[in-house]
Amino acid sequence: MNPKSEEFKSALSAVREQIAIAKRHGTHRGFIDYHGCLSVTRDFIQILEDADQAAERGHYPFAYSVAALVLVNLAKLASTADDSAGGITDARSYVDDVLEKVCLGVAYGSNEAEYIFLQSLKDSRNKAFEGWDEFAYGLLLPTARLATLENINKLYAILDEFDAKCSQEKYSSWCLENGSLVRLAAIGAVDGEQAAEKFIEENLNHDSIRRIAIRQAMDKGEFARAEGLCRDRLNAVDRDYYWTKEWYDFLFDVYVKTEDRQNQADLAENLLVNKHDIKYYPVLKDLLIEKGVWDSQYPFLLERLARSLSYHLYMSILS
Repeated sequence: MNPKSEEFKSALSAVREQIAIAKRHGTHRGFIDYHGCLSVTRDFIQILEDADQAAERGHYPFAYSVAALVLVNLAKLASTADDSAGGITDARSYVDDVLEKVCLGVAYGSNEAEYIFLQSLKDSRNKAFEGWDEFAYGLLLPTARLATLENINKLYAILDEFDAKCSQEKYSSWCLENGSLVRLAAIGAVDGEQAAEKFIEENLNHDSIRRIAIRQAMDKGEFARAEGLCRDRLNAVDRDYYWTKEWYDFLFDVYVKTEDRQNQADLAENLLVNKHDIKYYPVLKDLLIEKGVWDSQYPFLLERLARSLSYHLYMSILS
């Protein structure tokens, strides 16, 4: 469907009416309560499932428009409704799926792709997203891959505007990180792999970018680099295990990929004894059994765990 056609406009008007009906049905005494929010988001998911089918049929601009329209209404819902059950989060995952299918399916550089890209820039500035920046970034991240040399600066202007606004807010680092992911997607599409790798190298201070760098290094078999990226983050962050756990998990995966049993055992023991992560107990046990030293090391390990673990964690080890 051509976005300028009467068919397109009529179909989108029908979706708007579906959204309005869903919100009316979910409103009780002027408020969308717990049950009402679940009802509304279920109806939104049905609308998104229909949009997914439209994308399957190749109606990419229409599928995008429906997903963006639902996303705007989810942001409005987040500001006014009782979403204790998490229905908005569930519906947003469907929005993400539709946008992903659209942006992967539409022909890069086509008129349809350009329409979707430019429309997403406009939609990202919708007033409904004020205070809900994650919705705007969630919209731009998939569509950034449709940027071209001719229009990428329009995206940069939007991101610069977001960055300037975010710099005055409490969660500025979060905003800048999400903006960097959008920029990376656009750079990869327009300037190619080498430019994207350069951008990654220059923005490793953002955890999301570092995660991408680690995964890429592991995919390429550059395990020393992956290990260094993990250790650099661990050495730079003075926070408890809750905040550093993922980097330790990445580091352990590096040792698994390189079949480095000794480093696996050393790290598993450290995380078990010092970080109290008992998921590494069976891992360490298997590694020490394989090495043939479990029976001799078990009593000493148990003694250390008795001193370091809380009562309930120690009991789970004994059980």
